[in-house]
Amino acid sequence: MSIAVVTDSTSDLPPDIAAQHGISVVPLNVHIEDETYLDGVTISADEMYRRLPDRSVIPTTSAPSVGSFVEIYEKLGETHDEIISIHLSAKLSLTHGSAVNAVAEMGSSGPKIEVVNTEQASMALGWTAVQVAEAIAAGMSLEGSVELANSASERAVFIGMVDTMKYLVRGGRIGKAQGFVGSLLKIRPILTLRDGEAHPLERARSRKKGIARIKALVEEYAPLEKLAILYTTDEIDAQDIANEMASFAPDGEPVVAQLGPVVGNYAGPGMLGLGLIRSENS
Repeated sequence: MSIAVVTDSTSDLPPDIAAQHGISVVPLNVHIEDETYLDGVTISADEMYRRLPDRSVIPTTSAPSVGSFVEIYEKLGETHDEIISIHLSAKLSLTHGSAVNAVAEMGSSGPKIEVVNTEQASMALGWTAVQVAEAIAAGMSLEGSVELANSASERAVFIGMVDTMKYLVRGGRIGKAQGFVGSLLKIRPILTLRDGEAHPLERARSRKKGIARIKALVEEYAPLEKLAILYTTDEIDAQDIANEMASFAPDGEPVVAQLGPVVGNYAGPGMLGLGLIRSENS
């Protein structure tokens, strides 16, 4: 039985990694004024970040339609018997709900489909999809894949140090991090996802100290099965972190991944962070 793996664009999976593992990525929508773009398809991350500081134009985002999921499920059903569809936190988006409704709409026709709510985002979600794809390639069943997706997402961690909370606030994704609003300008909030929504982790008193804390968190979460260094606009800083933390990546090469337009819309320019999966033995 062949099993297809689907995720969404908030996974921030670099295209080469998605292609390498045969993972299909369903794009979310980005709305800017009267135009609608497909996340990472018809609008790039860099273009999004160029537009973000313009307060006269506040981008919004929305989940893929039920029809978008039906379309990709039907297409994959031509070459696969089963599908596992792995998505970001249902508390952050209606994407998971769209996937569930698509399965209901298709009924018993087509492939068997399981939809997983990871309660994660960005590469914490992306790595979960990769681990499942690797296991399927090694012969894992659909049932086993769902169990692995749940286990991996529970061990997955997203960390984000943002320059400002304003993008989370205006986008309505503040979650439990409300206490960081109004912090001094030089304070760098460090956030994480817990129970599917944003939570405050700690404050860094400068960007330099925040970067040092990100590095320390890699060590604290080790041993790791997967490691990505995340950024929105500061690739050089992200690469420097990756170089220094290389020994903590299983293969000695952490992935450096840019947050796409949707996740980046809420993180804002200047964000640095981590997407990782802890070892089962950690």
